[in-house]
Amino acid sequence: MKGIVLIYGKFVLLGLSVGLLSSLFGVGGGIIMVPALAFLPSFTQHIAQGTSLAVMIPTALVGAGRYWGGGNVKLGVALAVCLGSIPAAYLGGTVAQGLPQTTLRAMFALFMVAVAAHMMPSGGLRAMSLLMGMMFVAVGVRLMLGR
Repeated sequence: MKGIVLIYGKFVLLGLSVGLLSSLFGVGGGIIMVPALAFLPSFTQHIAQGTSLAVMIPTALVGAGRYWGGGNVKLGVALAVCLGSIPAAYLGGTVAQGLPQTTLRAMFALFMVAVAAHMMPSGGLRAMSLLMGMMFVAVGVRLMLGR
């Protein structure tokens, strides 16, 4: 019993981080959870992404409810985005299931770099972050392929 509490206790702490940061910044928990889970020995990239998606449902509903209560949700926009995102999520899940783990992990890393570069303030910092991100991805891809 003690071992189970220790194992799942770590996941509860991860959940606390995901819930706080996803609601605070309006990001999907996958930005935090997928990398955290993917580095665990028993989690493949596919399992990390699938688990993250399952956790996002209740987390997003609670966070959105708090924003709704503050008058900060555009319901029409949310519904319109849902119309496109639901079938696209099915397609993305189908494609991901057919990709090798290293390809999927590299694609995730590139996506994270692109988002980070887009979010940086304009000017030198944005260019520098893109260059640094590309270097980290290149090193990460090399390490993954070398495993």
